[in-house]
This record gives sequence, structure tokens and C-alpha cells, in this order.
Amino acid sequence: MCHSSSRVVFPGHLCCCCPVFHTMARHSKLQKQVLSLFRQFLRAGQDKPGFLPRIRDEFRENSSIKKTDVMHIEYLYRRGQRQLDQLKDVNTKQLGTFSKPKAER
Repeated sequence: MCHSSSRVVFPGHLCCCCPVFHTMARHSKLQKQVLSLFRQFLRAGQDKPGFLPRIRDEFRENSSIKKTDVMHIEYLYRRGQRQLDQLKDVNTKQLGTFSKPKAER
């Protein structure tokens, strides 16, 4: 996407509306692993109704984690791998959720 217009510009191409040569950002090894995990989740969730919105929401929520918080990202990545294994199991009908208990007033 061009920064000065809403036109889609493919990486490695000169933009038609501004004098900018758009390049694709390079990702770290961990970022590539997380993106791969996300794609694997999307593929595995296609067969199971209601899973795709949950998968997208989970990744979207965790996208706000700072890139410098590597330990937390690695922890979530490992947890995601375990959840993916569960999702791929033919007997899996739903994913469990972990939530913080609501504070009493």
C-alpha cells in the first residue's frame, strides 16, 4: 500500500503516484515463525466451523506486544504450537480459553 494514496503497490515496484520505490520489510526469524504459525492455524481452522474468527482475534490481540518483549513472544509461540497440535486433532471440536477472573466490586 502506498503511503501517499490508497493504491496497492507490489514490493519491488515503482509507485505510479509518487517517486518512491516500495520495498518489502524484512522480518526477523521469530516474526517469520509467528507468521508461519498464523498461516498454519488458518489452514487447520478452515475445516472447523467458528474457529477462524477466534484465531484471528487471538493473533490480533497479541499483535500489540512490543517486538522487544522476545521472551513473552517466544512463550506465546510455544503455546500456539501446542494449541495448533490440538486443533489438528480430528477429535477437537472447540478451543479452550483462558481469561482473567473478573474483579469483584
